[in-house]
Amino acid sequence: MKLVLVAIHTDNSPRALPLGPAVLASVLKGSHPTEVESRILDFYLGQNAEACADRILESNPDAVGFSMYVWNRIFSLEIAAVLKARRPQLLVFAGGPEATADVQGVRAEAPIDFVLPGEGELIIVEAVDRLLMGATPAELNAWAIPTPVKDISTLPSPFLDGTLDLANYTGVLWELSRGCPFTCDFCFEARGPAGTRRIPIERAAAELECFQASGIREVFVLDPTFNYHKPQAKAVLRLIAEKAPRLLFFFEIRSEFLDQEMAKLFAALPCTLQIGLQSAHDKVLRNISRTFNPKDFKAKIMLLHQMGVPYGFDLIYGLPGDSLQGFRESIDFAMSMVPNHLDIFRLSVLPGTRLADTAPGLKLNYDPKNPYSVISSPTFSADDMAQAERIAGACDVLYNHGKAVPWFDLVLTALDMTPAEVFERFAETLEGASTDDLTRLQRDFVRGLFHEREDTLMGNLAADLITYFGTMAELLDAPDSGATAFRKVAFHHDPDALIAQLQAGHADLEELVFAVPMKPCEVVLRRMGDEVRLELLPA
Repeated sequence: MKLVLVAIHTDNSPRALPLGPAVLASVLKGSHPTEVESRILDFYLGQNAEACADRILESNPDAVGFSMYVWNRIFSLEIAAVLKARRPQLLVFAGGPEATADVQGVRAEAPIDFVLPGEGELIIVEAVDRLLMGATPAELNAWAIPTPVKDISTLPSPFLDGTLDLANYTGVLWELSRGCPFTCDFCFEARGPAGTRRIPIERAAAELECFQASGIREVFVLDPTFNYHKPQAKAVLRLIAEKAPRLLFFFEIRSEFLDQEMAKLFAALPCTLQIGLQSAHDKVLRNISRTFNPKDFKAKIMLLHQMGVPYGFDLIYGLPGDSLQGFRESIDFAMSMVPNHLDIFRLSVLPGTRLADTAPGLKLNYDPKNPYSVISSPTFSADDMAQAERIAGACDVLYNHGKAVPWFDLVLTALDMTPAEVFERFAETLEGASTDDLTRLQRDFVRGLFHEREDTLMGNLAADLITYFGTMAELLDAPDSGATAFRKVAFHHDPDALIAQLQAGHADLEELVFAVPMKPCEVVLRRMGDEVRLELLPA
């Protein structure tokens, strides 16, 4: 049997590694070494479905399987329809969270022959056995029920057995455990098998050595709560420091399980942490089976802050019981801890979650089709949801993409505005504006806020700060070659004096106005390795 396993990614980024299909291919390599020939294909949203079908059919497969998630369901079904139109006898099936949560819907929307729900490793082996013995798609649909892998240490590693050639990738997805001990209503993970299951530390060590030797640069740890089991988490962090100290790691953690030792271990690694805040209101979070202690949260985040560990937060708008004003307050709470980034999402009522069961009682109005976005609730009108979406978009552009961390709080204090107010104002600026030159857009926006207060001097100094930090970020993010290695920019104030004051720890805009003399000039900011140097041009 020739089998093609398809992974559809959001984009061609370091996260675009087909881990799910690769594990299935590894399992089939062990269970059916001669009967099954597996091929893994990577596709991306935005590609042409006909062209994707061409690639799939190149190897003349007998069966094609799609790993289906919320973000790729529509495109997966579009490709499936093309395949069946061209080759009606081809077996096309689906698995993954989205197919598991909506088996009948997936089969009804496209000519999918059968769905393999739940964790795929055991069920695909038996499905192949049945197909080889002549089972029909109808028989497979009647038989297929989720079959959890009780001991994931029994699964082969696609990194170690050669299934995945890491030379083709710049990053990897790394699964250390499965399952989540929490029962958040909006999350599909909460409906999986109870408890967590972990791979042995010996296998983790071998995989880390493989990553380090391969040339990949980034590792995305898939565990939904990496630090839940504190001894295990600390052991892994020590192992990373020993085996792969030069790779950049991304972790999802819960603040409750942080302590000083763990913060120190994170600080010893190139890493960034993502923390699911969701809302700053305990009353709101209790509606989705979560609780929140703001004092404890701030204290735990301070451990990371003091150690210099980069971290970001997730927020969700549209949660049952929340409102636009409550969402604004959550933004302000999150931003008070100076996160590296703030990722904001509209609530989705995913099929198969407890929230899908309770949504009618909560009177959540949401799109019943993918991506299942909440439209309104009794406390969050459709107009308010639209405004929250604009605020979220403004935060993403101004703060996240604009890398505003070095200057945002300083400017905010001088303006005497809340973060939510600034994002709301920037949302107005974004309408019809180009983001091609984001540093200029930020600079003009902030200077405009000061000009409204008739404070041109402070507005110009704030513009210089944004020019300096924004241009540095552009240079450090760009390839270190040719025209991208330097920028010529204008300053209103003496740039050498401004940088000296910042390096001395002076971070009050009002004080800087008096300490930094006006000196309109042009400078060149030039990247030299991992540093950016400033050269003053002759007047």
